[in-house]
Amino acid sequence: MSEAGDAQALNPHLDHVPGRVAYLILAHAADEQLRLLTNQLLADPRSTVYLHLDAKVSNLGWIGVYGASRLVVLPNRKVVNWGGYSIVDATILLLERALLDKNNQRFVLLSGSCFPLKPVQEINDAVCMLELPSIALWGRVDPMLKQGEGLGRYVVTKFHPHDNRFLTPKASGLHGRLWNAYKWLNSNLPYELKVDLRDLWKGSQFFIIDRHYAEVCVRPPADLVRALRYALAPDEILFTTLIVRHSRSRGSTISTIPSSAGRQGGHFVLKRVPNRRSLLNRIIGQVDLRQLTVSDVDDASASGALFARKCSADVSNAIYRICIKGRTINKPALDATMQDTVI
Repeated sequence: MSEAGDAQALNPHLDHVPGRVAYLILAHAADEQLRLLTNQLLADPRSTVYLHLDAKVSNLGWIGVYGASRLVVLPNRKVVNWGGYSIVDATILLLERALLDKNNQRFVLLSGSCFPLKPVQEINDAVCMLELPSIALWGRVDPMLKQGEGLGRYVVTKFHPHDNRFLTPKASGLHGRLWNAYKWLNSNLPYELKVDLRDLWKGSQFFIIDRHYAEVCVRPPADLVRALRYALAPDEILFTTLIVRHSRSRGSTISTIPSSAGRQGGHFVLKRVPNRRSLLNRIIGQVDLRQLTVSDVDDASASGALFARKCSADVSNAIYRICIKGRTINKPALDATMQDTVI
């Protein structure tokens, strides 16, 4: 059996396994990092992985031969672009599919670059005991568009053409500079989209929710969809807004945290500007301000978060060695040839 199929050795007959957890993964590549993440999540029979792979990816790689009954790859894939509403559409597709299984009681949204910071058995125990919803709430979208929001990221009264693979500022430094110029011009153009700004909330889209909240998030009201259709990063507003509004209707409150905090809900993430970059790299190079390195693993582990974000395969391997290997508890029965999860 191939390494990619290791998790298939787990018991696939799961109708009566309590505390089922649906992991919803938004991925942009069928790469080694995604394989490592999938293997770890499926090391507990309570886990089912639902995968949306960006339709721009034509080579499914290892996914096409994985063969695990608890890996559900969505067939109706969408083209997903950074900052666009297509991310919301893909997330809703994942929720719809996971909700079809009545045994799923917890829903955890991840990206393909996430990785667990503890054995998945411990994580599933924690997820099943968490007071939900668990989100990183940064605060209300400023109705007066003050404090820099007038230049872009959470402005919903201006048109943002970001659901286009050729316009993303993440593509290169040059794209980023063009985006900054567009933000300045757009903020000064005399037009406003008609959007109700009184009750919109921003935060990380990577939620941990129960079935009740999942049913709320899968059916956003039409007015909210219209308000955010052409916003930048609508996934960081729509799901947060739905969760905050629904919590309030039930008499619950959710505390806010700074967007710069290392612990964001169930995730650990860092933001920093690279120290050394060549002039050419500054102009045309891609920059990910949140990419973790191996040297960050100890801090990630000490954060108490369940997952690390922005991991490469090398970082995930390091997390496995430092945080997971040898700690697995209540390990499901595996083939005698694969008594240790292969990373």
